[in-house]
Amino acid sequence: MRIREAGARDAAAVCALLAELGYADDLARVAARVEELERDSASFLLVAEADGAIVGLASATTIPLLHEEGRWCRLSALVVAEGRRRGGAGRLLVEEVEARARDQGCRYLEVTSGERPERAAAHAFYEAVGLEQVSRRYLKEL
Repeated sequence: MRIREAGARDAAAVCALLAELGYADDLARVAARVEELERDSASFLLVAEADGAIVGLASATTIPLLHEEGRWCRLSALVVAEGRRRGGAGRLLVEEVEARARDQGCRYLEVTSGERPERAAAHAFYEAVGLEQVSRRYLKEL
């Protein structure tokens, strides 16, 4: 298995994985966002590839801090295809996100996840890779 940067050619696979994560969308819109992330130097979109197929993805953005030195890295999407889970792709994706975040001067890796029963396995995974629950999240749609 290898981890690599995603590009426009991967949009269909990214679209399918996002649907598995609960974020189904039109391929053209997903492709446009993939291209936008490619141009954003603070963001990266990674895919896990095994046997010529994309089996997982991770999307992250680094954010500069005002209140202290360094940056935060926000992991905004992480998904491994059904049937390919528990095979190491998720852990490899998180490890690569961490490495890239460190390279960009990040002090923390942050992920948010809904408090829904269907996210229990994701929460257990986050803890298994060293993340801990530390706060509440507040959100306002604009």
